[in-house]
Amino acid sequence: MKTLFFSVHEFEKKYLTNWTDKFQIEPVFLETRLSKDTLALVKDADSISCWASDDLSAEVLQSLYELGVKFISLRSAGFSHLDLDYAKDNNISVARVPSYSPEAIAEHTLGLLMSLNRKFPRAFQRVKDFNFSLEGLEGVTLHGKKVGVVGVGQIGEAFARIMKGMGCHIYLTDPNIDEKLCKELDAQYVDLETLLKNSDVVSLHCPLNEKTKHLINKETIEFMKKGAFLLNTGRGALVETQALIDKLKKKDLRGVGLDVYEYEENIFSHDLSLEGISDEKLLRLMSFPNVLITSHQAFFTSEALDNIARISCENIKNFNDRLPINIQNVVC
Repeated sequence: MKTLFFSVHEFEKKYLTNWTDKFQIEPVFLETRLSKDTLALVKDADSISCWASDDLSAEVLQSLYELGVKFISLRSAGFSHLDLDYAKDNNISVARVPSYSPEAIAEHTLGLLMSLNRKFPRAFQRVKDFNFSLEGLEGVTLHGKKVGVVGVGQIGEAFARIMKGMGCHIYLTDPNIDEKLCKELDAQYVDLETLLKNSDVVSLHCPLNEKTKHLINKETIEFMKKGAFLLNTGRGALVETQALIDKLKKKDLRGVGLDVYEYEENIFSHDLSLEGISDEKLLRLMSFPNVLITSHQAFFTSEALDNIARISCENIKNFNDRLPINIQNVVC
């Protein structure tokens, strides 16, 4: 049986083609995003493969179920776009790629921090304009600073290790305490309020769920130290956008680095250079000189893309062959 791959980007195709060939999967690559309006494309397919921007609401899942789709392979770690309860209640199997390159995202987070701190974009443009003045380019030495990591999964751990290697003191916040890591990094587990009050750099790496949505909001953002950096390469809705804008207007933060945005759907990963954007909150964020935004590209390395393709295709192969899927990959 064929497998429909929705929302396939050009940059994915060579990796997906390689692994569908190796696993003898019959793929149909579609650039189209899965939604209630594109369900007509689903024909004679036991399984589909989806990107993080595809619509897997109860309404769409019901139609997929009626069309005979029994398995969904997510080409992402997160599954907040999936109505998990509906999938469970209707025996629709779903698997994901739980980890594809934690270091890639951690390294991108460092890149955002360094670019904000040492003002690389502005410095680069000045030199291009033959302006070699140093005025306004002053940064701070990160060695010895306190870095707060919110969410200590594989990505948060990788970022904590990088910052420890730069001579920083590490604060950690996570429901699960890793005593071995804490001892290795000479780090401290603290509550969110303590972390925000004491950290010169706050970096978000937790999943998005009911407990973490708007973790940084109009109340918690006020705990942050004046002159601190805020980095989010986790999920856009971890930060309440209006609260962040209000904080930036007070000029209390030294810099904000975002690879994700609360309302990024239909904006990020699209070329809107000719039509522009009408999202007023994003436009306001982009207007601040100490805000650096990238378009959800932290994962975007050749190694990560290959891992995403390999694991998601392996999930499909195991489903097709009636073999067990790696328990770490199983969503439901």
